[in-house]
Amino acid sequence: MEEAVRTEKTAKKKAVAEIRPDQCTGCGICVSVCPAACIDIIYTGLNFNGTARVSRELCISCNFCAIDCPWGAIAMVNPDGSEKLLDMHGKQVKKMRGYA
Repeated sequence: MEEAVRTEKTAKKKAVAEIRPDQCTGCGICVSVCPAACIDIIYTGLNFNGTARVSRELCISCNFCAIDCPWGAIAMVNPDGSEKLLDMHGKQVKKMRGYA
């Protein structure tokens, strides 16, 4: 019982990155922009390059991978299962990086 309570208290309260494998091309852009090094490419039968995989324990909720993914294959998912909207923050980062 104590362990269950401890797990609840230490659970992430921020959104974490989640890969949409059917949209991921395995390009590796997310791997290169992730400051926490929590994304890697695993080789699957879905495409030639493989698919990205996120270590949820290491994700720091920076949103860079979701913002930089040109195919929209990464969503930031809140603890309740809803997707985090990246509109305001995303526009700022895209402008900073010269995308907009």
